[in-house]
Amino acid sequence: MSEKKMVDAGSRVALGRRQWISMVGGMAAAGSLGLASGDVLAQAPRRGGVLRIVAPLQPTSMDPYAGRHGNDHVYLFPAFDSLIDVDLDTLEPKPGLAQSWSFPDSTTLVLNLRPGVVFHDGTPCDAEAVRYNLERAKSHERSNVKIDMKSVDSIAVTGPSQVTLKLTKPDSVILMTLADRAGMMSSPTAIKAAGNEYGRVAVGAGPWRLVSWKDNEKLVYERHPQYWAKDVALLDGLEFSVIPEVNTGLRTVVAGQNDFVYGLAPQQKPIIERSGLQMVQGSTLATWQIYLNYSKPPFDNVKVRQAMHYALDRDEFSRLTTAGMAEPTTQTLPRGHWGYDKTLEGTYKHDPKRARELLAEAGYPNGIDVEVIGRNDQRSQQQAEVLIEQYRKSGIRLKFMNVPANELGAKFMGERIGNAAVSVYTGRVDPSQLYSIMFDKSSFINASRMEGAPGLEAAMEAARAVYDKEARRQAVWKIQRIVHEHALYVPLALQPELDAMSQRVKGFKPNLLGKPRFHGVWLAAS
Repeated sequence: MSEKKMVDAGSRVALGRRQWISMVGGMAAAGSLGLASGDVLAQAPRRGGVLRIVAPLQPTSMDPYAGRHGNDHVYLFPAFDSLIDVDLDTLEPKPGLAQSWSFPDSTTLVLNLRPGVVFHDGTPCDAEAVRYNLERAKSHERSNVKIDMKSVDSIAVTGPSQVTLKLTKPDSVILMTLADRAGMMSSPTAIKAAGNEYGRVAVGAGPWRLVSWKDNEKLVYERHPQYWAKDVALLDGLEFSVIPEVNTGLRTVVAGQNDFVYGLAPQQKPIIERSGLQMVQGSTLATWQIYLNYSKPPFDNVKVRQAMHYALDRDEFSRLTTAGMAEPTTQTLPRGHWGYDKTLEGTYKHDPKRARELLAEAGYPNGIDVEVIGRNDQRSQQQAEVLIEQYRKSGIRLKFMNVPANELGAKFMGERIGNAAVSVYTGRVDPSQLYSIMFDKSSFINASRMEGAPGLEAAMEAARAVYDKEARRQAVWKIQRIVHEHALYVPLALQPELDAMSQRVKGFKPNLLGKPRFHGVWLAAS
């Protein structure tokens, strides 16, 4: 098969995302950004200036392989290019550091690298550097992306600008894997020099380089002068100010101290509308959910886990915590997504009586106490109050221990403190990625470190081994139904995107991942 055909075959793994995008809708275009399309066209993009961004939390690590939180991507995107890029309008793979790829057979992936690319330290991003990175992703003790590399058997340099991956079995998600953290390339020279401190320095091949990081205050980037692509790094630099409370963050943009704030609460929409700022809103794949450690009581009992679903009023949760903007869900996919399973609609309806019955059948007639790790920001604490009251009615007593959002993963998934955690699971391009990261027994995100239900591991493997659209849909549905029946987690609602920015900010596009990326963004003259 020719290389062009193989690239197209890789794109077909996306399985109808164009149709899904058109069905989901709600993505911000020029009109929904508070602009007339003519306003954008009337001004030519200009270079220069520093974009001042408000972020709700700092990264857990600037090493793409060692991070533990989905928000890290917002900080990683400026500094790191990945082997495969993603078209954020269609969520289909496109060339990145690999300018082309081919599958000579079903278990061999050949990556042809873009020549002349250099890291921020001036060293070459060549085939040997890529091999070094992928080996590190696959086996290094600090790597949290091992699960993404599970299907990769070996990595070989087969030319100065060519790397060949041998797979243990066909993997329809491998391109999307290399478009995520596992495919982000770092300078081997910088990694070796920094050792375990590499997560503080971040030497990638992206459009901007990290120049300073002051804990819980600010991260500063400047343009990478040798960046290979035109019209990506139009800004001289980026400055991220870490402001955990979104109300405070929004006020700084209204006052002109900053230019852009993301991750706002729906309750702040009227403030944005009154302020004269541009508003960005749309659908995302990010899901607020309750993670469960099903390796220890009480969640080692499936009836207790099912009771957690029946005790929950998702419609009320959305209404009280997101002004009804969030889509209540029992599966981590929106309606209209190719993997959405309509047969699960109407299941686990709010039924406190049924929840109490299940607890009694499980041996807990007097209810249960649940230690929950939660985030300590104001919005999360409001969510916790709603959940505490809902679950109280079914005899489920939630006791929250609140920590900074970027420490939640370390506490619940790393130290395995508590029975449950409430946080947002940020989107992944492909459902197989999502479920592997959530439920594979070797994944960091799976605090249980065990297979949650008979046949789940086999179902996840099977879903990655097929390429046909309908076969993949059926395989994903099988995973979802196993997870759903065994109640391995409790999805709450899909998080809507709501950002605000000054009128000077041009060229910004939101995306279904709900993670801002500032490629092609520019600042109009004051």
